[in-house]
Amino acid sequence: TLVSVGIFSWALLEPSPGEYDFGWLDRVIDLLHEHGVRVDLGTPTVSPPVWFYRRHPDALPVTAEGVRYEFGSRGAICHSNAHYRAAAANITTRLAERYGDHPALAMWHVHNEYGVPVSACYCDSCAAHFRRWLQTTYESVEAVNEAWGTAFWGQRYADFGQINPPRATPTAVNPAQALDYKRFADTTMRENFRMERDILHRLSPGVPVTTNFM
Repeated sequence: TLVSVGIFSWALLEPSPGEYDFGWLDRVIDLLHEHGVRVDLGTPTVSPPVWFYRRHPDALPVTAEGVRYEFGSRGAICHSNAHYRAAAANITTRLAERYGDHPALAMWHVHNEYGVPVSACYCDSCAAHFRRWLQTTYESVEAVNEAWGTAFWGQRYADFGQINPPRATPTAVNPAQALDYKRFADTTMRENFRMERDILHRLSPGVPVTTNFM
């Protein structure tokens, strides 16, 4: 009586920048409604289309070893990337405007399996975002030094601008820094979830919004 629809469909919904094809999805949703099946409609933001990555290669995540992933799988997203955030907001808005009051719509399914298979990106955009998160969380670099125990191995920082993500190092990375980076990565994904959620609540009021996890 309920099916999930459209979760990985961004390339079909927006086959080229600013060009949209909702005809196939109209037919699917109308057919389900005709037969009494309700729809859990997914936003397709877990899998941007290839044209997006060719325009914005910096939206592909970077590993701790400094390797940038390539297009061709799911979940290859830098959640700090401004281009990704803008494109995700746009396609979510388009979907909500078209289907927000459809009688078959039971709920919204945002993104898909946040953090899988990429739970964190280590690019320069994330580094800048991480520093802002640290400033908000700790307020002073002295508090960061205290929390991370940076007296060990001469890791003490004089200002936030000296701090990078816990990228690959010759031996073990500071475990407190690594833990904070996981917290930061979780925060960035939550920010993007809330961005989409708020769009859906605004344009499709009263319809529940959720996501799913591994």
